[in-house]
Amino acid sequence: MRESVMTANFDRKMSTQGENGSRLESEFLGEVNKMKYKELTYALLHKDELEKAATPDKKFEIMMKIRDEAQHDFQSILKSSKQGKFIDLKTAVNLVEQSQAGNPEKPSKFFSAALLNHLKDRFSDKYILKFFTAAGGTHLDVLHGVDGFFKLYDKSDGQELATSTIDITMNPTKDRSKADVIIYVSRGDLDKLDPSRGNKEFDKKKFQENIEKNAEEIIESLISNYQKNT
Repeated sequence: MRESVMTANFDRKMSTQGENGSRLESEFLGEVNKMKYKELTYALLHKDELEKAATPDKKFEIMMKIRDEAQHDFQSILKSSKQGKFIDLKTAVNLVEQSQAGNPEKPSKFFSAALLNHLKDRFSDKYILKFFTAAGGTHLDVLHGVDGFFKLYDKSDGQELATSTIDITMNPTKDRSKADVIIYVSRGDLDKLDPSRGNKEFDKKKFQENIEKNAEEIIESLISNYQKNT
């Protein structure tokens, strides 16, 4: 009996941590267009059905089926991956890029926008920087541990030069990640780092310090990854 109670308490704790983490990701980084992401991913996982469609009408019928079933196919990404529906890192990144809800050059969320603007200040006019959020239940987030990523492009020809992935967390003991940069935000700093109108807890100095610290790590990561690719 005691063991079952302890297990239940642990499950509730893990559930709460997951909810808090998802809230942090969505409020600080934004989310993908979930409907578009699910449709693209479902179509990818069931591409054989589409390729076998003999007529345009049959293909349209399957696409309508995709729209309906996509809403139910991602209740558990981890479970589906074990059933042979695993999506590799490169494909997961491409799906996220195609499913952005806004303009990657002008993020709508305050934190990701501030990070991107700081990065732009450090690079000359020869480059373009973009931010892509992976939050919102994507394979990149759930399976590959990446909450978002910054990409650096050559402004003259649009060539992709480097990528830096990030993992934002409220876990103070998290010192290892699949992402290039870990961004730590303590529970007590959530309001202090939120510049929303009317938030009296906002601490401009702490916010700027946090942005500068993490932006510098992202810059180092971009440079390091660029050098690895050349």
